[in-house]
Amino acid sequence: MRYLLFALALMAAEAQADAELQFSLHQDGVGRVTQDSWPGQYLLLTVGYLSCPDVCPTTLWDMASAMKILGQRAEHITPIFISIDPHRDTPANIARYAGYFDPKMKGLAGDMNQTKAVATALKATFGYSVEGRPVYPPLPDHYEVYHSAYVYLYDPQHRLLDVFGYGTGGDELARRIAQYLP
Repeated sequence: MRYLLFALALMAAEAQADAELQFSLHQDGVGRVTQDSWPGQYLLLTVGYLSCPDVCPTTLWDMASAMKILGQRAEHITPIFISIDPHRDTPANIARYAGYFDPKMKGLAGDMNQTKAVATALKATFGYSVEGRPVYPPLPDHYEVYHSAYVYLYDPQHRLLDVFGYGTGGDELARRIAQYLP
């Protein structure tokens, strides 16, 4: 299974190696932010949603663990959690949630168009379903969210450096990120 996840992550990285990251979202207390809002920083991003029962908290824990392991070198990194559930998540609640894992972690949210645009830029996938069947906006009151579960590392010039598959773990994430840091 690990090899399959690695192969998928590698394919995603290769497919996007020449594309520069671009997004426009909202950060609580700040307002509109883009990829340029953290100049000189490596961006460590993932997508998910606030009420995710397992994948998102595990991924955010791994990101936070990697930041802790990297110690002073983590000063060069801004970890970012981007909501793909704009119907339920707000900039305030996604920021609060991300901050539980690491105070430096940014939680960002946007409207559906902004969410689709950032997912496209990352080559991430997401969608909604009810009883296993896809549903589309306008969404019903009760729906499930599904999404890809990669962590993306971008350099300060917004070029993709690496893609990490779900379950990489904090130790391995830190080891692989460290090779890119000054």
